[in-house]
Amino acid sequence: MVKDVKTKKAFITGVSGQDGSLLAEFLLSKGYYVQGLMRESSSINNLQRIMYNNNFKLIYGDLLNNDLIRLILNNNQFDEIYNLASQSNIRLSYNNPILTFNTTLIGTLVLLENIKKYSPKSKLFQASSSAMFGNSVDEDGFQRETTIFKPISPYASSKLFSHNICINYREINNLYISNGILYNHESSKSKTLLGVTNNIIKNIFNIKKGSISDYHVPNLGISLDIGNAEDYVEAMWLILQQPKSEDYIISSGTLNSIEYICEYTCSKLGLDYKKYIKTDNNIEVSGLKGDSSKLRSLGWSPKYTFTDTMDSIIRHYKDVYKFS
Repeated sequence: MVKDVKTKKAFITGVSGQDGSLLAEFLLSKGYYVQGLMRESSSINNLQRIMYNNNFKLIYGDLLNNDLIRLILNNNQFDEIYNLASQSNIRLSYNNPILTFNTTLIGTLVLLENIKKYSPKSKLFQASSSAMFGNSVDEDGFQRETTIFKPISPYASSKLFSHNICINYREINNLYISNGILYNHESSKSKTLLGVTNNIIKNIFNIKKGSISDYHVPNLGISLDIGNAEDYVEAMWLILQQPKSEDYIISSGTLNSIEYICEYTCSKLGLDYKKYIKTDNNIEVSGLKGDSSKLRSLGWSPKYTFTDTMDSIIRHYKDVYKFS
């Protein structure tokens, strides 16, 4: 056994969310000491497996509390910081853009200022979003690190501002800051309000249970680039292990249709999806997909297929609804 190896310390904002909780589990499995920040109004359900781990500490608060963030960073000098906290509901961002910008943008600025002043050797991973691209694509139909950003929602705009200000702090203050531009990614921990796959599967289980008679999908022909959240948190970690901080697309690069999700899940539950899934149309819409070649050049590749992801969510709801 190698002796006197320093235990790495990591700080995760938004630790109670899907990505934050999976990342905490991943880092703990690698021997890290992890502190996580969550709002008092958030649920600890995703943290049940690690709540009593001696190497995990949960802190209640938010990024807008400058004094708290200063205290945390100054006292710990983390090796790695993962900023996963944001208001991620696009629909809510239209209804409450001020909340969205405060949480996503101002919160990021508070974190950056305190890293600069009190923990400049920490490596920061900033969770950016593919929504920043809007409908902008390159000629081959892919989006990549060099694709022009054209955000079309308050959420996407706040994410882009955070993305750009991280680049500013990296270049002006010589800080280690990497942006990971994340595409849709899900797991059994994803919120039904945010996870398309999770939401569809949950509603199909409700049909099977008999609590609803059918489920309406506006267009079955829409395709999305959806990956597995466990693969994506590993990508976050890998990005911070590089000698130089850069920006990376984190995506599966493949598309799956809403119809496929409905058909696959219904078949697993012995249902005819055409009978229970209602739709206005089935017009094929080619979704936006990311080119993760730069990330893959570091040795990353998804371990889970989209079918694997659906199966894990289906198993979760079988347990929830006590289906055999």
